[in-house]
Amino acid sequence: MSRDLLGLAGRIVMVTGAGRGFGRAIAHGYGRNGATVIAVDPDVELATSVASEVEALGATAIPIRGDMSVVLDVTATFEKVEELFGLLDGIVHVTTAESKTPFVELLEGEWYDLMSQDVKSSLYVLQQGLRHLAGGGFVTVVLPPAARMEPHTLSVRRAVEGLIEGASRAFPGVRVNGVIPSRDPVGEEHDQALVRAALGLGSMVSEGIRGVVLEVQLPEPPLSSEIYELLREVP
Repeated sequence: MSRDLLGLAGRIVMVTGAGRGFGRAIAHGYGRNGATVIAVDPDVELATSVASEVEALGATAIPIRGDMSVVLDVTATFEKVEELFGLLDGIVHVTTAESKTPFVELLEGEWYDLMSQDVKSSLYVLQQGLRHLAGGGFVTVVLPPAARMEPHTLSVRRAVEGLIEGASRAFPGVRVNGVIPSRDPVGEEHDQALVRAALGLGSMVSEGIRGVVLEVQLPEPPLSSEIYELLREVP
């Protein structure tokens, strides 16, 4: 996809959870297409590293340390962005919570952590982001992967979907959408389908698309050569 087609050159886009996984790959994608990237992550070293990588692609980037599940961090992040740039053109919010605990073994603390990391962070980003977006701006939320089907993870995903639908109805001038990857991130090389979906929803190609949650099927990465060697030894 060319910069002319997407119309992202010169746009100011915030990517949360940019330090690793899907967030890092999406930050790179927007940088490659000429956007100014604000790389937000709770780990300032990771945010700084990603911003440097985006700048190496020829784009402008700044790092900001921010935990989107903490309301004071969210407020401070958007105040910093307003101070530096004024209004944003778009936000990609990557939910980051992960639970591999079986449903029957889930403890109250882990449940609250899931709600805080994914639902609260999405709520706070939408609340603040909708105030700081230029006309016709966008918010794209990357939801927990579809492969996570435990009841507690499924309920979190449904709650975030509800926020997307509600925000779309309340703010029809903003493109609020979501993407659900089929699996967890494994590496930028194998996660490009999700990156392209996030770029498309933030581009002029998706003008008029609101309240949509897309499921993105990602390819499974090939097994390493070491795995093949082990498999040969299995009787």
